[in-house]
Amino acid sequence: MSGPRHIDILPVLIAFAFLLCSTAGCDSTHDRQRLNAPPQGAAEQHPRLVQYFAYHDDQGMVADMGIADIHFIPHSADLSGTGEVRLGRYAEILATSGGTIYYEPQTRDQALIDARVASAKAFLEQAIPSTKTIEVAVGLRRGRGISSQEASDARRVAEQAEVRGYAYRLKESTGSLGD
Repeated sequence: MSGPRHIDILPVLIAFAFLLCSTAGCDSTHDRQRLNAPPQGAAEQHPRLVQYFAYHDDQGMVADMGIADIHFIPHSADLSGTGEVRLGRYAEILATSGGTIYYEPQTRDQALIDARVASAKAFLEQAIPSTKTIEVAVGLRRGRGISSQEASDARRVAEQAEVRGYAYRLKESTGSLGD
């Protein structure tokens, strides 16, 4: 009838080599770092200098009092992650005084503009309940910008590490810039 079956050895060797290579990559005992992607999850701690510059960031936000299209998911009224962080910080800063945040849209789609304003208002109402009202209006941001002298002074201040409690008390700390 028929003789012994003949098995082609090459496909078996290729399958065995593939199996060996694929299981070698699954070794979880090695601590590997990915070079092509940022680390996932929250950092264990904030950088040490965050406390020194948080007050400066807050002052810039209060001077600006604005949000833009980047704070929303493109073609949507939903806040982006950047928008949630910015409005969350505005809610903290303005909880005791209230105020108006201005949305400066680049789009001309009035329905989208109205939906984004409503989305921002709804977020602010839920972020930090306050007795003071934080409004969101369409218009130019109210920040006047800064002069070159103020920019120079701010740079000198930023180069000097100072804890948040002492920021902008320049006369007390240096005696020269607060005049």
